[in-house]
Amino acid sequence: MILIVGGSYQGKTEFARNEFPEAKYFNQLHLFVKKRISEGKNNSEILAEIREVVNDGEWVIISDEIGNGIVPLDENDRTWREICGRIMIELAKDATEVYRVVCGIGQRIK
Repeated sequence: MILIVGGSYQGKTEFARNEFPEAKYFNQLHLFVKKRISEGKNNSEILAEIREVVNDGEWVIISDEIGNGIVPLDENDRTWREICGRIMIELAKDATEVYRVVCGIGQRIK
């Protein structure tokens, strides 16, 4: 599994398609996490669901970085930021490669 992170509209998807054209894509992980939180799932349940999906074959997970040190005013957004961050940490541990994309340029960080 390959993990790609970066800010909104920084070219993550295009980078993934150019670098890993044969892979399957799990795009917008951050929104998937937000939806599952709204359904009442906790971070362990969400992480288990993600791992189950990407268990077979070559997968690229793409996610926006959320937060970057900015603490949201809304409590629900703070919860989302924390859960998303913790899930990303676990996925980065599992990933064979991790990239951060800025201005369409991917930098391998693992």
